[in-house]
Amino acid sequence: MSENTMVCYCKGVTLGTILKAIENGATTLVEVLDTTGAGSACGRCVDRIEAIVSEER
Repeated sequence: MSENTMVCYCKGVTLGTILKAIENGATTLVEVLDTTGAGSACGRCVDRIEAIVSEER
């Protein structure tokens, strides 16, 4: 996946934004969601974001 890949369409959050949040210290799903705003509309992307967080640990 490219860093430009859209992960949260509702909020316009890309993979790059999520990776940057993790790089800047977000270590849990909740921290990534709070930092990026992803998952706060419909929530359909939360499982995908959780998988990204797990992979990056």
